[in-house]
Amino acid sequence: MSRTKKDARILNIKLSSDIYDLLDRFCDESGMNKTVATEKIMKQFFEEYFKRPESERKIFK
Repeated sequence: MSRTKKDARILNIKLSSDIYDLLDRFCDESGMNKTVATEKIMKQFFEEYFKRPESERKIFK
């Protein structure tokens, strides 16, 4: 019996070595693979970001 395919898209990014090393360390300690860890980290960030009023969302400008 085959697994149900995840509805997903491919994202190729270049990370700074410092961020990659932190992600790698996190994955080693948590036991998560990089895809799962990155999804969870991004989901948490976006949920917190979109809870803010729109006037407070422009943090990267």
